[in-house]
Amino acid sequence: MTLPSTDRQAVDTLQNHFLSKFLPGIGAWGELALLRGWKDDFLGDAFRDEYDLRTVGAASSVLLQNNAHGGVARLQTDANIGDYARIMLGDSAYNFNTLDADEGWMMIGRYKLSHTTSILVDMFVTDALVNRIHVTADTSHGANWYLRTDNNSGLDNWADSGIAIDTAWHTHRLRATSGRVEHWMDGTLINYTTTKVPTVVETGNVRCLARANAARYMDIDYWTVIPV
Repeated sequence: MTLPSTDRQAVDTLQNHFLSKFLPGIGAWGELALLRGWKDDFLGDAFRDEYDLRTVGAASSVLLQNNAHGGVARLQTDANIGDYARIMLGDSAYNFNTLDADEGWMMIGRYKLSHTTSILVDMFVTDALVNRIHVTADTSHGANWYLRTDNNSGLDNWADSGIAIDTAWHTHRLRATSGRVEHWMDGTLINYTTTKVPTVVETGNVRCLARANAARYMDIDYWTVIPV
């Protein structure tokens, strides 16, 4: 008689319960995989203690708002170039660097933009803004969604998805593994890059920034960070 293996792959494969599901680009995930990592639906009347909320601009803010799904986080900028609102999963000293692209991780967020002009929004990981991996809409660079990577070796790499930004709700998945970064939107792979992918541990962020003297915001319905 032999006991079943308890390694990660075997556990995920053997599970076939009500929480198991297939994630495009990831494959079949069991209950243990789905329950791992960081998940926030932004319910309640206060942000969780694990966040560092950062703003530049007197009227910039990070606020919780009720909606039909229970709640959203709104990142609102003041009306000056460079003003921003940002959620960091960790602290301002970057002492929560836990995501390593070599080991594999993904971030999933459902969000929408207030405008398609004079705005930057991104879901990214960084270690003090030196090594970075972003899925971003930055209208100072172009009208599409981009993957932006930098391994502290000079100019950033910008990979163009060819998909224009809009103001509708979309689910974005940023996945990094073995030197490859992918951007999935609404379940479809729209972009990837293997250029200048960092090999250090980093921490997760979401940000909205004004690219002109005009207030901008993004709403986040949920945010998930999972090692894979």
